Amino acid sequence: MSLADRLKHRPARLAIAAALLLSACAPTAHTDAVVGGGADTMLRVGDAARDAGDLAAAIPVYRRAHALDPLNVEPLLRLARVLHGVGAYREAGNAWDRALRLEPRNFDARVGYGETLVALGQPALAVEQFAMAAEAGESARLANGLGVANDMLGDPVAAQAAYRAGLAEERSLKLLNNLGLSLALSGDTAEAIAVLEEANEIPGASARHRANLAIAYALSGDTARANEIVREDSDDLSAERAVAFYRTVAAIPDHAARVAAVGAYASARPNGAISVQNARAGR
Repeated sequence: MSLADRLKHRPARLAIAAALLLSACAPTAHTDAVVGGGADTMLRVGDAARDAGDLAAAIPVYRRAHALDPLNVEPLLRLARVLHGVGAYREAGNAWDRALRLEPRNFDARVGYGETLVALGQPALAVEQFAMAAEAGESARLANGLGVANDMLGDPVAAQAAYRAGLAEERSLKLLNNLGLSLALSGDTAEAIAVLEEANEIPGASARHRANLAIAYALSGDTARANEIVREDSDDLSAERAVAFYRTVAAIPDHAARVAAVGAYASARPNGAISVQNARAGR
C-alpha cells in the first residue's frame, strides 16, 4: 500500500504547527504548443500570482502547468507548496507524492511531504519522509520538521537534538522558539527561558512567541513574570486565564499530550502560545 493510500485510512490528528488529495493525472507527451501558452508560461504566471500573495490564484495555474508537462517535477513542487500554504494539506500531500514518483530522491519534495504530514497530524509518517530526505542532504528546514514530528510523538530528546542541529546551520526564530518550548514542556525551564528570551530579541518575534516565553516562566513557578509578559498583548483577565492554563500544562504527565494541549490552545486563541512551528513550505 502506498503512503498516499495509507493516509486515506488514517484519521488526521491535531496539527501542532499551526501546520492536502488530488487524483493523479496520467502522463502524456510534453508539449508547449498549446493555446494560452505552454508549461513554462503557466509557471511564470503562477509565480507572479504567488509572489503577489495570491496563492489561491496560483493553484489552478500550476495545475495547468502540470497538465501540460506531466513528466516535469517543478509544477508539482510549486503546486504542493502553495496548497500547503493555503492549508489544503491533503491535496498538498497528494502533489508531493506525485512529485516523488517522478523523482524519488528529490530533497525538497521529501522535506515538503514531511512538513505536510506533520500538519495532517501524522508525525510517524513524517519522520519516515524526513529520514529519507536526510539520505539526500540536510538543512535547517529538515531539522525543524524532524524536531516538530518528534515532539508530537512524545520524544523531546530526539526533538531537541534535531532543533540544535538546525540551529548549528541557522539561528532562526522558528528553531529557537521550537527548542525553547520543547525544553519548557519537557521540564528544563531554565534553559527554555534563556532560549526563548533570545528568540524574543529577534526581529519578527510576535505575541505568540512571547506567550511561549510566558509558558516557560509559568512552568518554572514564576507566575508573576509570566503574567507580566502575557499582559503585553492581552487584558488583565485574559492574561490571568492564559497563565492559569499554562500552569495546568505542568500536571499533564505525557510530553506528547502537553505538546498537543499547547497546540490546541494556540490554535483557538490568536495571542495564545504558538506551539512548535512546522515550517510553512515556501519557495
